[in-house]
Amino acid sequence: MKMPENDKKSSLLGELVVCVRCKNPFMGKRVEGQELVCDNCIKLAERKKELELGVLDNVIESNKQMDQCIIKMKDTLTLDKQNSTTVEPKKFTKQDYFENIKKRAQTLTKSIDLLEKIDETQDEEYIEEYKKIFQALRDEHKQ
Repeated sequence: MKMPENDKKSSLLGELVVCVRCKNPFMGKRVEGQELVCDNCIKLAERKKELELGVLDNVIESNKQMDQCIIKMKDTLTLDKQNSTTVEPKKFTKQDYFENIKKRAQTLTKSIDLLEKIDETQDEEYIEEYKKIFQALRDEHKQ
């Protein structure tokens, strides 16, 4: 039995189906037992995964930098205590140490809030703001 011309074309191209994620129609073939997902949703999921991995790497790197900076500050503080017998004024006081830690903690809290917003919305504005904060932390650490 021969298929009509229209049926041949539609079987090659597929049929109009609805994406289970975004509910937009697209051309595809129905396969039982599989969720039908459009190319845009697949690309969006891949982009989200890339962003999550990149952000996670940045958080880990900034944590390492924070730990190193705290160790440097402690070393400087102990050196200042050892050199306190000299007449020179201290270069780095305990209060400065605590203020620096407080400032970094606030920055990290803000970056965590931004990470949560990025995870929820995937908004480029939040991503750019996070990149600025991360760069500022990196620059501060280099000093």
